Amino acid sequence: MCYNRGVEFIAHKGEDSVYKKFLIWPLIVVASLLPVGISQGASKTNITNVRVVTRNDADTPFVRTVLDVTGPVQPRFAIDKSGYNIVVTIPNTNLSRSINPRPQVNQNVISRLELGNKGPHAEVRIRVPKAVNTKDLKVFTLDGNAKQKISNRVVIDVNDKSGKVQQWSHWHDSKDSISKPFSESIKKDFKGRKPFAGPGRGDMIWPVKGVITSPFGYRIHPIYGRQILHSGMDIGVDYGTPVKAAMDGVVVEADWISGYGNAVVIDHGNGMTTLYGHNERLNVITGQTVKQGDVIAYAGSTGNSTGPHVHFEIRVNGEAVDPALYL
Repeated sequence: MCYNRGVEFIAHKGEDSVYKKFLIWPLIVVASLLPVGISQGASKTNITNVRVVTRNDADTPFVRTVLDVTGPVQPRFAIDKSGYNIVVTIPNTNLSRSINPRPQVNQNVISRLELGNKGPHAEVRIRVPKAVNTKDLKVFTLDGNAKQKISNRVVIDVNDKSGKVQQWSHWHDSKDSISKPFSESIKKDFKGRKPFAGPGRGDMIWPVKGVITSPFGYRIHPIYGRQILHSGMDIGVDYGTPVKAAMDGVVVEADWISGYGNAVVIDHGNGMTTLYGHNERLNVITGQTVKQGDVIAYAGSTGNSTGPHVHFEIRVNGEAVDPALYL
């Protein structure tokens, strides 16, 4: 009834109608402005951390940049006509002062990466050595998890157009040299960084307790039947055995990786990463911080595998090293 009377009132003409219109219009205007005022007063999203990693497990290797943000965002990107310049804009977002605005990158894929603020938005400006198009670039978001203290993330993937980034595999033909770094391009990513404390210190723990079924070094591949360098250590265990983080670090990959199956890669800082392959299922997600001994996966036989085990791999400055020296 009130609604109908209101309609009649607005449609009614005369002196009383004019007075009431002047009375109600300010209320309508104020009511319409309230949501805008609240929206404008909302706090900005902040970028709190930046990680850049070379992903060379895919058919086309790429460089992944991950930005941790304090809330949901909707990034957009543009590539200039030359194909050499990419701009990713994150609306209503601020780059924290503690962030390095020029993180180190793999220069085979990205010549320069700069972060900054432009008005109310944050920008990521990327210069590439070879022209790219929209097929060479992916920009997407990943939801956070408050219970696990995982931030929302913006992910920027730029494909390698140089052909110089070799694919990451834990098998190498016998013609390869152990002393020669598996991937020179990855090693360049860590140029200038101090190496890990060093072997024999016992800083790491075993990811699982089991029998070493295949050590680091050259051997006959169980599937392909030829001599190949095995760049990690295989530890035989039962299906579902909890796999633990060897050291504190940040998960930079928790996904299916070609050859490794369901795998976890942890960045421990100072140029050191560990990989845990062939898992039945994973217990962490990309971006998650883990402590030594945290369960990150459950053992299995996914990927190129002949039975349940954990492939444990350590890389220092991009070069595979014998895990036995660090345990």
